[in-house]
Amino acid sequence: MNLNHLEKLVAPMTANFQTAQERLVGSEIPIITEINRHIQSKKGKQLRPLLTFLTARCCGMPDNLAENHPLFNAAAAIETLHTSTLIHDDVVDESDIRRGTATVNHRWGNKTAVLLGDYYLAVVMRAINDIDNKTLTHTINHTVIQMSEGELLQQQYCGNYDIDSSVYFQIIRKKTALFLASCCKTGALFATENPELLEAAYSFGENIGMAFQIRDDLLDFKPTALSGKPQGNDLKEHKCTLPLIFALQKTENRDIIIPILEKKEISDNDVSVISKIINNDNSIQKTSAILRDYLTKAELHLQYLPENKFREAMYDLANILQEI
Repeated sequence: MNLNHLEKLVAPMTANFQTAQERLVGSEIPIITEINRHIQSKKGKQLRPLLTFLTARCCGMPDNLAENHPLFNAAAAIETLHTSTLIHDDVVDESDIRRGTATVNHRWGNKTAVLLGDYYLAVVMRAINDIDNKTLTHTINHTVIQMSEGELLQQQYCGNYDIDSSVYFQIIRKKTALFLASCCKTGALFATENPELLEAAYSFGENIGMAFQIRDDLLDFKPTALSGKPQGNDLKEHKCTLPLIFALQKTENRDIIIPILEKKEISDNDVSVISKIINNDNSIQKTSAILRDYLTKAELHLQYLPENKFREAMYDLANILQEI
């Protein structure tokens, strides 16, 4: 997913954001410094601060802000919160690799990874409290609670291949969508107090978040070159994604897929078998249609935001998420 042209629009804010992030997670403890360098050496898409800045600019925030403007601290807190969840996820999933490099738990062990994730979460909450904006504090606190509930709900249904799609939507809404909604609302909060704009920004982010996760599910059944991650990664972790849920609704598919999913270790050949079934079935088409529905909803909410190049960039993001 190429976001380069969107990143250029908020480039004047990037340096101050990076400074704020380094300051936020910095510590005199040598192992924290060492792991910080390791994590920063392989940055992800940083979609969350990108959404924060695009929404802020769309709603009227200028780009010549002081280096210590609270918007940068908020964006740094958001990205650090995201990193915290990834560190904990890698422990839960027993992952060895993320973004092409060793995970914190693989290199330093589970105990250190859990403690570092906790440290990140603690500095995030301190940063948000220091900004001293009740709406922002409530938004981020609510996000953390919802994400935790989503993770626990996913664990509850792990290995349950009779999961209903309504439960799946509840999981991804809590785990992913509400976080992106909070990013957009955070950016808007620093530019406006207009409740209609805040609501539109939040709703755009929520629908983009739903689409983002569903797209990720689709890419699990596509070649690695498209997704940037190994094909069938979710399958190997026994995660029940939307295309799989749809495929399992047919008895003839269940007879082949369920015995594979019940294996402790799912091989590359197993992934190929399931991927072939899903790609030849209408599960991909049904999932793609739902993805487009969420993107359409996201675009409808954009109509209530000020018309400018930043809003157009947010439309562009919706179009990018349609590319599979």
